Amino acid sequence: MQAREDFELLESLFLELDPLEDGFAGVLLEVYRQGDRYVLLETSPITGNRLLNFSSKDRGLVYAAFARELGLSLR
Repeated sequence: MQAREDFELLESLFLELDPLEDGFAGVLLEVYRQGDRYVLLETSPITGNRLLNFSSKDRGLVYAAFARELGLSLR
């Protein structure tokens, strides 16, 4: 297996949630660049399940999805 040199981590954020209120303990959000595409990956840290995997060549679109997952408005 070869290491990928075209990978760049841009953002990494862990959101801790209340399991009783939200249904799970938290999520790990990552934004990275892989080649000419930007990727938003949302993962459950306990199970490792991918909850969201979104990619686009448009950086702004990926960051808009990232902000929406955080509950922010980009107005």
